[in-house]
Amino acid sequence: MLCRELIYGFEQIAPKKLAESWDNVGLLVGREDQEVHKIMLALDPSEQVIDQCIKEGVDLLVTHHPLIFSPMKQINFNDVAGRKVIKLIQNRIGCYAMHTNFDVAVMAKEAAKKLELSNPRVLDVTYEESFCKLVVYVPVESVDAVRTALCKEDAGHIGNYSGCTFGAQGIGSFKPLEGTNPYLGELNKMTYANEVRLETIVRPEKLDATIQAVLRAHPYEEVAYDVFELENKGNAQGIGCYGYLKRDMLLEELAGLVKTAFKLEHVKVAGNLGKRVANVAVVPGSGKSFLKQALKVKADVLITGDIDHHTAIDAMEAGLAIIDAGHFGTEHQFVDLMRGYINEYLYKADRGAVGVANDIEVLKAKEESPLKVL
Repeated sequence: MLCRELIYGFEQIAPKKLAESWDNVGLLVGREDQEVHKIMLALDPSEQVIDQCIKEGVDLLVTHHPLIFSPMKQINFNDVAGRKVIKLIQNRIGCYAMHTNFDVAVMAKEAAKKLELSNPRVLDVTYEESFCKLVVYVPVESVDAVRTALCKEDAGHIGNYSGCTFGAQGIGSFKPLEGTNPYLGELNKMTYANEVRLETIVRPEKLDATIQAVLRAHPYEEVAYDVFELENKGNAQGIGCYGYLKRDMLLEELAGLVKTAFKLEHVKVAGNLGKRVANVAVVPGSGKSFLKQALKVKADVLITGDIDHHTAIDAMEAGLAIIDAGHFGTEHQFVDLMRGYINEYLYKADRGAVGVANDIEVLKAKEESPLKVL
């Protein structure tokens, strides 16, 4: 199947709009029209991983961390990043990154599941859904057709409910002038029609497509409609989450739970091992910049990676314990999560819009943390 068909599926899992403004996600190397038969999943687009792709005849490498992050001023074999790009291009291997968009959509929620946190909430909100209200005036006999057109464009989707509309009946008036071909009425005569004020909620990015669908379904030559920007927001999403453990426990016991949940041999702990903890914040990856957010939600402990000496001291003095499970340790779940999503969402025959064939092989790269504990 084509790379663009896979990309469509990936963006249902982690839409690019969820990525931070400073990030670089999506297809970073390759062609959308390339046929893909073999995918490799990895946390990092390391040279070792790329060499595995070449050896295995992979068509598309899907990683969490982006291959190209900072602007590249040269692409040659003397530069590590340039060498990796050249290898990918020479071997016709695409490279697709799902970074902070995957963090927001998936990563912290799955970490919360591993720790069995109850009622997990977003730690740092980075994206909130916004909405418009679309109001269109429709002759009574055409309401069902226009409503169907709205819903096909995903209008009226609120939380876990779809097809949400409201209609109020009234009398519309208009006078067809010269050069018109009215659906109702006669030229130069005032016409009164039984109409329904049909309204629904629309995401701004879908507004243009929704209006065009309405115009195609509506019987009038000139369609009267209004668009209102709404103040109310939809689901809040962001980096990290926090929630309560099933039972409070000693910090030392929680450290053991983290090792089990993330399949780690070692973690680093800052804080009193005998302290009882219940409210837990978790930020997979590098989380030292989230101390203020963790303290704001009154977390007892922050589970993350890449904590340095001074950050650990600052946290302890503020009353916040830290469990550093490592950047690799907290994010390598990306590989298994994506393999599961590909199997669940892209292989199903009933996902006709994705159009995925069943002849795609998904490989896991052999990789390990670059940091060793001796």
